[in-house]
Formats: sequence, structure tokens, C-alpha cells
Amino acid sequence: MSKTLLVIPHYRDSERLAPFLEELRTTLPDHFSILVSDDGSGETEAHNLQRLISKVREKAAPGGSTLLDPLMHSPNTGKGGAVRRGWMQGADYAYLAFADADGAVSAGEILRADKHMRAEAGGIDALFGSRVKMLGRTINRSPVRHVSGRVFATLVSVVADLTAYDTQCGLKILTQDSFRKVESYMKSYGFAFDVELCLLLLKTGCRVQEFPLDWRDVPGSKISLLRDSIRMAADVLRIRRRIEAIHF
Repeated sequence: MSKTLLVIPHYRDSERLAPFLEELRTTLPDHFSILVSDDGSGETEAHNLQRLISKVREKAAPGGSTLLDPLMHSPNTGKGGAVRRGWMQGADYAYLAFADADGAVSAGEILRADKHMRAEAGGIDALFGSRVKMLGRTINRSPVRHVSGRVFATLVSVVADLTAYDTQCGLKILTQDSFRKVESYMKSYGFAFDVELCLLLLKTGCRVQEFPLDWRDVPGSKISLLRDSIRMAADVLRIRRRIEAIHF
């Protein structure tokens, strides 16, 4: 079976990452490789991360997914930079994915999304997880975070002229070919990375599909949509203007 590289962007998050890594290692099958891409966490956290990965490997039963050595980087650049550096290590993988380190999207949901992506092979080039409150899906999120998330999604759709319901959900899967089409044009290293990725994929003619996921709120987010919305909207507007000027 063709392989999937799952990148976990990481910045001083080893405590929250620990149970999620164990879940990924034991739940995902052997066509998955897991790569933690550290984003300038510093020496102490790098040591904690190395120790964590060794511990997870020791505890895991034979078989299942492969937990790769972490990819270390300095200085800190942002989530987008960590994901992109991880994906650039995946030339031998048919599918490239990332999931946020907090485990808000469970290993079971990642596997379900991967199966859907493969079932649609030839029909879609990228799958964007989406936190849609609908029958059959479970979204455990505080009312405040839900409302602020919808406000930001609406802001993004207006500023970027993008009809996506949820660009910021922490799970994306794309084909190797689609990544190679857009990789050299990716400039955003922060949290606007998701919007840039979506706009670039659509600009190149890639077929992008949103995929409703079960999702649970995990405390400790490094971004506040209410606090950071104006800055992120300005970033999105700059990204849109730059991409509109690109001629592929």
C-alpha cells in the first residue's frame, strides 16, 4: 500500500503531545509514518521531545505505524514552516498530512480521513478537515470558541474570496503531486499557512474537498481568534493579492 507521512508541528508542547503520540503509534496502521517537526523549541524542550519519542517506541507493540526521529529546527518560524519542512522530507510518500499536536483530531479520525482520501483517489487532490456541527459528527467545543471560530471563518471567506467552511481545522491530507505543484510558492510560516495552502491548491487546479470530522477542544491553544483575527485577516489579504499575481 502507498504510504502516508503524517507531520506533527511542535513548539514546546511535549506534555500535550505525549498521549497523542502513543495513540497515533498504536492506532494508525503500518502504511503511516509519523514525523514530529519541531519549530525552534530550544534545547530543553528538544531533549524532552527526544526522550518522549524513545519512550513511545519502547512501549509500543510490534507492527503499526512508524515513529520517525524528530525533525529539529532553529529558530522558531511558525506552524506553517514546521509543516512545510516536514513535508519536504516526504519525497517517498504518496500522501502528505499534518495534524496539530494537541490531539483535537483523534488518531481514529485521521485514519478515517486517510481511508476517504484513498477511496477518492483520482477524484480529489487534497482533503481539508472541517469542524462542522452536523448529524453524525461530534464537535466538543466551548460556545465562545465556536462563535469566534465562525466569525474568523467568515472573515477569511470574505477577505480571501474563499468558500471553505473551516480553513483552520488541524488536519490536512494532500497528494505528493499536489504538494510539489505549490511548494515553491508557499511563503507563509504562521497560522495563515492553511489559507495560503488552500488558495494555492485551487489556483493550480487541484481538487480540494472539505471532510467533516469529530473534534474536541483541547486547552492550551497558542492563538486566540478573537485577539489575533485582525492581524490574521491582514495576512490573508496579503496572501490573496500575492497569489492572484502568480501565473502558473
